[in-house]
Amino acid sequence: MPLDDVKMKVLVTGGGGFIGSRLVKELLQKGCAVKVLDIQTGLLKGETHPNLEFVGVESNNLHGGMSDRSIVEKAVKDVDVIYHLAINWNGHTWRHTLPLADLFDANIRGTLNLLEAAKAQGVRHFLFASSCAVYGQAKSLILNEETVCNPELWDGPPGPAYALVKLITEKLCLMYHHHHELPVTAFRIEVVFDDNETHFLSKEDVNKVVKGETMEVIEGDGFATIHVDEIVQAFLTATLNKNAYGQVFNLSNPTTHMTYRELYQLLIEMTGSKSEIRLIKEPLFIGGPVTGAGVPESIEKIQRVLGWKPHKTKEDVKKTIAKHIKSMLTST
Repeated sequence: MPLDDVKMKVLVTGGGGFIGSRLVKELLQKGCAVKVLDIQTGLLKGETHPNLEFVGVESNNLHGGMSDRSIVEKAVKDVDVIYHLAINWNGHTWRHTLPLADLFDANIRGTLNLLEAAKAQGVRHFLFASSCAVYGQAKSLILNEETVCNPELWDGPPGPAYALVKLITEKLCLMYHHHHELPVTAFRIEVVFDDNETHFLSKEDVNKVVKGETMEVIEGDGFATIHVDEIVQAFLTATLNKNAYGQVFNLSNPTTHMTYRELYQLLIEMTGSKSEIRLIKEPLFIGGPVTGAGVPESIEKIQRVLGWKPHKTKEDVKKTIAKHIKSMLTST
C-alpha cells in the first residue's frame, strides 16, 4: 500500500539526527502524525508542526530514550510504522566517549524494548537502519546481501564495535520477523552526504593535506556513498510494501564510487597543497589480503524487489566535497 494512500501514525527513533530529521520532515509533508523518540531535538530544534510529537527529550542517554521501557511504550502506543534510526554513539565525530559495555547495553536493550513494544502493539512495519560496516573487510569481489559479514574486521570509522552493534541489532530485528511475525525491513546504509556536508571527509585529513603531509592510500581502495534524500526515499518506498518484509537491502550509490587516491588528489587540487600521495600496493589486514578492497556494495536486490534507484552522481559528491572543504577551512 503506497504511503500516500494512508493517514498513518509513525515513530522515528533518532529523529533529531542527520537522516532521521530529513525523514521526519518528509513524513510530515505527506500528512503523517509523527512521533520522535530521541534524547534531544537535534536538527529538529524549533520545529513546531502540529502533527509532530517528541518523546524522551532530555532523558538520560544511557537509561532514558529507547533504553527506558516506559518511554518506549509511550512512544510506540497507537503507532502504525516504526523507523528505527537511533543509535547511542557519537556519530558526528565517529568517536564514542562511553565505555563499550554501556554502548552495547544501551543499543541492544533499546532495540529489544522497541521490538517487544512493536510486537505487543501490533505495529504494521518495523524498518531498521543498519550499516554497510557490517561487511567488515570482505574478501569478495561482490558485496551483496548474501556476502559473509565480518564486522570484527571493520577498520573504518567509527570502528569494529559499531559494526558489531549494527549487525547484532539487525539480526535481532530479523528474528522478530521470523519468530514473531513482525514485518521487518533492514537497510545496510553506506556513508552519507547531503548538498553541504560529507560524512567521509575528516577535518584531520584536510588539515594533513593543507600542511603538505604525505598521504598513504591502498591502491584501488575506495568507497561509495549515498545522498541523505535517497535514503529517505528508500525508506518511504519500502513502507508497508509486503515485498520488503523480512528483507535486508544494501542502500548505496555505486555511481558515486571514488578511490581514496581520487579523494586526496581532489583535496590537493582544491587547497593548492604540495602533499604527495603514496600508494600501498598489497594491503594486508587481519585475516589476510582483502581481494575486494574498494568494491562498492551491490544494489541489484533493492532495484529488483522495490524498484528503487539512486539519482545522484559522482559530480554531485565532488560539489559537496568542495563546499565542505571550504566550510572547514573558513572555520579554522
